[in-house]
Amino acid sequence: MVNWKHLWKLLLIGIISAFGCLGCTVETSPEVPSLPELLYTDDFQAVIDKVLLDYPEHELGISAAVSVPGYRTWTGVSGYSQPGVPISEDMLFDVASIQKNFEAALVLKLVEDGVLFLDDSIAKYLPSYPNVDGQITLRQLLNHTSGLFNVFEHPDFPWVKTGVDYAKEWPTEEVINNFVRDPYGPPGYVQHYSSTNYLLITDVIEAATGSTVPDEIDRYFLEPMQLENTLISMGEPPPAKYPVAHPWVDIDRDGTLEDLSGIPRTWIATLTHPVMFSNPDDLVHWLQALYYEGSVLSSDSLTEMLTIPENTVLDPEGGLYGLGTIDFIDRLGMHTQGHSGSSLGYCGLALYLPEYGVSLAILINTGESPAELAGYMLGDTWSGFKAVIQENQEKLE
Repeated sequence: MVNWKHLWKLLLIGIISAFGCLGCTVETSPEVPSLPELLYTDDFQAVIDKVLLDYPEHELGISAAVSVPGYRTWTGVSGYSQPGVPISEDMLFDVASIQKNFEAALVLKLVEDGVLFLDDSIAKYLPSYPNVDGQITLRQLLNHTSGLFNVFEHPDFPWVKTGVDYAKEWPTEEVINNFVRDPYGPPGYVQHYSSTNYLLITDVIEAATGSTVPDEIDRYFLEPMQLENTLISMGEPPPAKYPVAHPWVDIDRDGTLEDLSGIPRTWIATLTHPVMFSNPDDLVHWLQALYYEGSVLSSDSLTEMLTIPENTVLDPEGGLYGLGTIDFIDRLGMHTQGHSGSSLGYCGLALYLPEYGVSLAILINTGESPAELAGYMLGDTWSGFKAVIQENQEKLE
């Protein structure tokens, strides 16, 4: 005969063991001690506050982050997304050409997987185009030694002007036919920054993988690294749950900035490269993993990324180009690795400072027009951050 009373008691014990009970004292593992805060975060905040005070005629905003090994990442904001709405730390910005750093890393991962080879010619993957030498290699696209004319330098390029169809999807053939002139020189001859290179590398990746660059960057990087505030697409805006800083541009060149929030970015995604939205916290996480920890790429791939080609004429605009990486030593006065970006209504810097093992990201919600405003604000913020880091060099060690 079944002893139901005993069986019920055993069942209760099992339930309690599995799920715990009210009033029970449960042993927990000791908490991992949190990282200490940097002692001079107020100095970084003072920098971005001062930059905005220096440009009082515009209600713009700055979002920034600094990551120092052994310390909590500092994030800070100042100013406004739009009148009456302050910039918040979770707001996303179009990071523009900073995306190239991710796309080059993707190519290197595909090389590691045997899908691509850096010395493959583009003719292996792409059709023939006018003013495009089919013997250009993937390496030459990534380090800007292809010689390809930069679409941005064409006077008719649909950029900062009225009447642009922002929702237009541009086929590559149409971009090349309309905006690519004679090359600057033969492949391998000169380093000349050209977004045309990344228009073509996007097509190469998609031809080789049968997938899209946004999907592949998600799969290789954003999901495994939990970069939850970084989104990449072919121009679609971020989902409504993500707050986005409003972009401000003098689109009609009348001296007044206009709010271009909500416009599609399909035109720029198909004219150059996919569009990436992110925030500074995610960007410094990426930079530290890529350059400092070396956990994104193999050591051989990272060496390839950082290699500056020899025996080429340097870009007269400055900057030494590895694969999706720029060393700004001539422009910024310090050995740096990373990328800058400027788009319609946004500009930014994402930099790793190997001398200190420090990463920083600065994003501002204006860009391109007037170019001087964005450039001055970004330059002043960088100069201030650089001074803070150098002044506190001993504390960073």
